Amino acid sequence: MKNKLFLFTILTALVFALVACGGNDTENADDAETDNEEITETAYEAEDVSENDVCEVCAMAVPDNQHATQIVLTNDRSLKFDDIGCMHGWIDENGEDEIGTAFVRDFNTEEWFDFEEATFVYDEEIETPMAYGVISFADEAKAEEFVEEYGKGDLLNRADLSKHEWKMNKEMM
Repeated sequence: MKNKLFLFTILTALVFALVACGGNDTENADDAETDNEEITETAYEAEDVSENDVCEVCAMAVPDNQHATQIVLTNDRSLKFDDIGCMHGWIDENGEDEIGTAFVRDFNTEEWFDFEEATFVYDEEIETPMAYGVISFADEAKAEEFVEEYGKGDLLNRADLSKHEWKMNKEMM
């Protein structure tokens, strides 16, 4: 009888240990999944603009200002552009398969942020390096303030840019 009680106690302890480990593995798997998502979101970072950077499309110098944009490819190569229109032209020509992340700068702060999250303002009279007239804002309210203060301009999001007619205002060049 003592052997049966001892064996029952050992088996019960073993079952509790396995159940506890199994629950822990699920939590660890969830944590690992969350960690992987965080790594994916931050895997690519914008590089600083240097005085030697030239636009991948028009070969003009890329100014270190609110108009600079860049694409970081999945192989970590950074492509820089002097105007959002040039970056969009590169995307139209090359597709998005090799893009890790694309970055634009906030018009007011010049801080890099994700192209997909931007609110854009377009007006043919907005001065940009290649005269495409599109600028980016990290905050939609700031973009709306710009339009109100400027007295004209259209608010666009990332999807709108795909349908946007990209043309240079030759008079602005």
